[in-house]
Amino acid sequence: MAGLFPLRIDQGATLDRLITWTNAAGVPIDVTGWSAAMQIRERAGGALYAELSTSGGQIILGGAAGTIRLRVAASVTAEWVWERGSYDLVLSDADGQKTRLLEGPAMLSAAVTV
Repeated sequence: MAGLFPLRIDQGATLDRLITWTNAAGVPIDVTGWSAAMQIRERAGGALYAELSTSGGQIILGGAAGTIRLRVAASVTAEWVWERGSYDLVLSDADGQKTRLLEGPAMLSAAVTV
């Protein structure tokens, strides 16, 4: 079952979140050779607001350290105009087995200073 994690994003600022995936004993899960994808949508099955992936460069996996970094440039988040949505983060191993690691609400905090 995916972990619930609310994601708050500041419009016009760099989104930079570092997540470490560990097992129950606190040992990092090795993500060497894995890929990851994340979508933010209006709701499950709704309009697509944003898409991040390892192939697109917005998700960087840290191999044996088990880290997953979400990184989106400020120039990209400045163009986002949605307010609330839902997201999930899916990791795929080398054999194509998928793990939905995180899910939850995504909130965009509108920028005042541009």
